[in-house]
Amino acid sequence: MSLAVAGPGHGGADEHSDGHDTGGLEFTLKPKGLGQEGQFQFRVDGPAVNYFAQFLGDGFHVESSTDLRRWRNVDLLKATSEETVFEDGGDATRSRFYRVRYEGGTSTWGIIRDRILGPSCAGCHSKGTTFAKQSKLLLTPDVAYGQLVNRKPANTYALEDGLELVGTEGLASLGKSFLWEKINTAEGQHFYDDHPGYGSLMPLGADPLTDGELKFILQWILEGAPEHGVVAKVADLDNLERYAPPPFTPLDKPESGIQLHVEPFEVPANFEREFFMYKELNNNKPVYVNRVQIEMRSGSHHFLAYLLDSSSPFFSFAKQLFVPNKLRDLHLSNGEDDPLVLATMAFHDFFAGTQTPRFDYEFPDGVALKLPAQTGLDLNTHYVNRTGDPSTGEVYMNLHTIDKAAVKHEAKIINMNNTDIELPPNRETTVTADFRAPETMNIFQLFSHSHEKTIEFRVEIAGGKRDGELLYISYDWEHPPVMKFDPPLVVKRGEKIRLKTTYNNWTDETINFGLRSTDEMMILFGAYY
Repeated sequence: MSLAVAGPGHGGADEHSDGHDTGGLEFTLKPKGLGQEGQFQFRVDGPAVNYFAQFLGDGFHVESSTDLRRWRNVDLLKATSEETVFEDGGDATRSRFYRVRYEGGTSTWGIIRDRILGPSCAGCHSKGTTFAKQSKLLLTPDVAYGQLVNRKPANTYALEDGLELVGTEGLASLGKSFLWEKINTAEGQHFYDDHPGYGSLMPLGADPLTDGELKFILQWILEGAPEHGVVAKVADLDNLERYAPPPFTPLDKPESGIQLHVEPFEVPANFEREFFMYKELNNNKPVYVNRVQIEMRSGSHHFLAYLLDSSSPFFSFAKQLFVPNKLRDLHLSNGEDDPLVLATMAFHDFFAGTQTPRFDYEFPDGVALKLPAQTGLDLNTHYVNRTGDPSTGEVYMNLHTIDKAAVKHEAKIINMNNTDIELPPNRETTVTADFRAPETMNIFQLFSHSHEKTIEFRVEIAGGKRDGELLYISYDWEHPPVMKFDPPLVVKRGEKIRLKTTYNNWTDETINFGLRSTDEMMILFGAYY
């Protein structure tokens, strides 16, 4: 039994002379034998099986009939890259016919809508979801085109950069397409380094689009993003390879500066491991840091470095807890936190850190952070392993230094921390906290720190003529943007800085401030002079 079928795929008589195809797909249905209780099984074979297996269910219907008049759907039994098997529950003794019917759009846009955006994006970007509200973007089939094409993004930074979601000017629109910025995973390092305010690459929390899907969308954008017609080759979708980020690579030691290394350690299965390790810098005189590099193995939630506040009257008793190069685990195996480790956290002054696995931040020209002579840093490493197997963590940190004579401004640290957090179950809650500027602040760096239930983290001026002026915004708790300001943001002495964070507590329990990723935080870090 064999059957040639027309649908999205390869050309034949419908192929255009310019090389584009209309979406004709040919494959063969072959008998596989009788299934249980006499049910008949058959399989898709031939070069189209990868394509068919990948997209089955998104517009494709397999049907059978005994008289070519009454057609009914046939159940899918198996779909892999090797074979796709169907099962017909009818009487196996009667002869019948099979056909594949395609209800999706045969245009290039129709395939993008039904095959790519539908399975990969519409689940989050559908009416009523938190993601749709935040992004002001719906990608369900009924509205996706109008929501994407010739429309401005909701993201504040992308809007300021003059981006559209998708434009219709072909090549001229590609460099201004926010959609392309968000899905082009191969340019991920550029995305996070040069556009930290753009949020996360998409699809969020899922595999990136295949190379074939990206090529298909790219060609559609280059052809002016038409709603109708065929402007890309469906055969490109056969390429199922995906971008993989570069592997963890140890940092080279800086030519002028200090390298710190947290050697490989184990993170047990289904466990959050967070620990501290005090590292002496062995610097005989003050040093001035103007660039920080951090490289982490995958799985890290954050890596932070703290100076120790020796001004407390209790520090003379606590300093014996900071044993150089000794791991101090915060979370015990019984689920509780080590009280002695918690006690050491009271003496922390934030120095530097990140939540991204690869971080390289250079201060403005002539600006540096001072590290006193004979000092050290307490390194805080937090890894989350939600798999059933142990994983390995490791961190490198480079502190690049400059001569004191090159320092025009000595930088100071911003650490605004609100611990008054109470999030009722099964609802969204917005928490605000105000902090008054202790002096005129020339802010050149800001980034937020919070946990998994964060929807939006806003920072703005509160009160006065600048009331409501937006200073910073983040939509991504895992990769909050590290914003650079040149010229710096100026906040005058006495002005209030308001943190305004919206959380979605989807659990049945009240969530409060806490150290685990399932708890919540609300911290603004940064630097100024």
